[in-house]
Amino acid sequence: MKEFNIKDLVRKNILELQPYVSFRDNNTFENPVFLDANESAFGELNRYPDSTQKELKEKLAVLKDVSAKQIAVGNGSDELIDLIVKVFCEPKKDAILMMNPSFAMYGFYASVNENKVAKLNLNENFGIDKEEFLKISNEEKPKVFFLCSPNNPTGNSIEDIEFYIQNFDGIVVMDEAYIEFSGKKSCVELLGKFPNLIVLQTFSKAWGMAGARVGIAYASEEIIQLINTVKSPYNVNSLS
Repeated sequence: MKEFNIKDLVRKNILELQPYVSFRDNNTFENPVFLDANESAFGELNRYPDSTQKELKEKLAVLKDVSAKQIAVGNGSDELIDLIVKVFCEPKKDAILMMNPSFAMYGFYASVNENKVAKLNLNENFGIDKEEFLKISNEEKPKVFFLCSPNNPTGNSIEDIEFYIQNFDGIVVMDEAYIEFSGKKSCVELLGKFPNLIVLQTFSKAWGMAGARVGIAYASEEIIQLINTVKSPYNVNSLS
């Protein structure tokens, strides 16, 4: 991997954006009066949810031994996949790389964003041919590589993951939706080593909470800030 600078990969218009901040949480008036102060005072569902998901991130940070600033929360991993494509891939110009077969939503969101989808065909053991990976990476020059381990739908774990992170000149997204069933270590442990790595996890599988629609991205603080910049203000509801 060549010298890594996140700003070389991010869409230029995204770099100019600022994340949404509620006026309620970011005003400079001494005694502001809010016009919604007469809302029902009973229960918490009458209020908008915390757009920063502060409490949830703090608990996840302890669980995963990372900083809360290294965590983004989405309406399922699907939203996070979409946001990652939007941050890094210029429509009608950039490409993503994904394994084939693998989770279809990587290609779906890239196509919606008008990005090319390059596919890396798995071998007869559902593994990755390293030479083919290097060849396609060099020819297609994808901005984002979506890895899924254990892979959906084949169920096997991808070996020598560090090789692919090290030899990809872009963002590597490791989707660990099924990691708890594999007995393998999470790539969250590699975040300090690889600044181009994003790890996706979810409450939908081992946690048995698919209906809550909670997906989590772990990455560098810089990448997380970019994801938070393009997400909707209240993308995760109060119940979740």
